[in-house]
Amino acid sequence: MAFDQRAESNRRLADGSMKDSTASLWRTSAAQLRRGALWTLFALVLIVPKVKRLRRHRREWNFARIIAVCAGAAMLGLGIARGQAPTLLVAGAMILSLALLLNPAPPEISVDARARELGALIVVDGGRYIDTEGSRHRAKLFIGSDRLWALDAALYVLLEVRLQQIRAVFVEQAGAGWSFRVDCQQTKSEFIYEGCFAEHLARVADATVRSRLHRELSVLR
Repeated sequence: MAFDQRAESNRRLADGSMKDSTASLWRTSAAQLRRGALWTLFALVLIVPKVKRLRRHRREWNFARIIAVCAGAAMLGLGIARGQAPTLLVAGAMILSLALLLNPAPPEISVDARARELGALIVVDGGRYIDTEGSRHRAKLFIGSDRLWALDAALYVLLEVRLQQIRAVFVEQAGAGWSFRVDCQQTKSEFIYEGCFAEHLARVADATVRSRLHRELSVLR
């Protein structure tokens, strides 16, 4: 009986020691994971501006991505080999993911450069252009010697019209905003202006287009 009691006591002590060891291991891993996450966050705050600048240079960025992929894979392999290295695993996974997902930034182009590329002489606010499906796009109007373009916020062409095709332009109030409409031979294009300066911006667009039409056409229809 005494032997059984001692065996039971030893078993309970062993179970308690195992539980304490497991709990201690979890606490240690959690602490390491928190430290790793904090260090990673701190590093990201420091390197994000540099990464944004580097992404504008395609060749240098692709070279940096190759190095980052190798470093991330090495950290993951080392973390797996050690077995209990959550910091290495987290850091390696983040570096590898960022290197694979972040492509070089598309080349930036200014409004002036886009105007020169199109041959536009004047650029004015286009409000929100309403396309054929009824969707609204923030737009700028580029007016050239013989064409009118509407470009979106990324400076992609939404609309291109030859000035000779324009029959009339109108400005009128539309609900709480103002509408600038360009009527062509077969289509009508509308630009909606909203806010405190809606009427002013709509009339500026109207006057600018009319000035080019009077130069291009003998009669404004």
